[in-house]
Amino acid sequence: MFKYISGIAVFLLFLIFLWSCEKTDDTVIDPSYDSPVIVSAFKSADTIYTTSGNPVISLNVTAYISENNGTPLKSAICSVFNPLNGGAGNFNLAYQGDSASLKKYSGTINLTGITCLLVGNYKLQFVAENETGLSSNQINLGFYVKNTANVPPFITGTNLPDSVVRPVSGQFDLTLLLSLTDADGLCDIKEVYFDAYRPSGFQLGRIPMFYLNDSTYTFTNPVTPAAPDSLYGYYKYHFFAVDRSNAVSTGVWDSIKFVRP
Repeated sequence: MFKYISGIAVFLLFLIFLWSCEKTDDTVIDPSYDSPVIVSAFKSADTIYTTSGNPVISLNVTAYISENNGTPLKSAICSVFNPLNGGAGNFNLAYQGDSASLKKYSGTINLTGITCLLVGNYKLQFVAENETGLSSNQINLGFYVKNTANVPPFITGTNLPDSVVRPVSGQFDLTLLLSLTDADGLCDIKEVYFDAYRPSGFQLGRIPMFYLNDSTYTFTNPVTPAAPDSLYGYYKYHFFAVDRSNAVSTGVWDSIKFVRP
């Protein structure tokens, strides 16, 4: 019996020894790698003044980056996003030397091949990467692009039926169409809308129109069955277009006569 207990004790001591070995192995620290840190970033201009006829968007940028005890830096990139949050370009910044223990990277942002100038707020996004492949924090800066020779949109026409017969029952869709031009390009159109008025002159509200294709905008609404007398007669519509510089077109009036079935 004593031998049996002694055997169990030896076995338990062996398990404790193995557990101790595993515990010791857990204390081994794996090598760690630190990501770079972009401490600050700067741009040469807050506003870029240009024209849609000859668009030039150019400015200088600088980033100060700490290696943060990590591996040497491999790259520093400044990405540009347009007012619609679309990518406008990625630019590699060049190492310019050390400044107060930080790495200075600079470059010129030069957006070329612009076929239609987007006016508004652009975003600069700075990111660095070291040779280990670790990325830095992200710093964002903004600048504004202004068209110094902006021209308001021009409504070239509307397409509405002369009259509409209200149905006895059920309903059908009525579609309003509008066409326009913009000397600064169709990408410069920010919104198209109309103010609607009942035959009594009561304003129904400001109603947005939606892009259909090319230079055409549309709005569709159901025509409901026979209604009170006040809802028969001429409905009037006052159309407008607004560009990204907030210039408003000359308003265009049109109307539809709603008649009894």
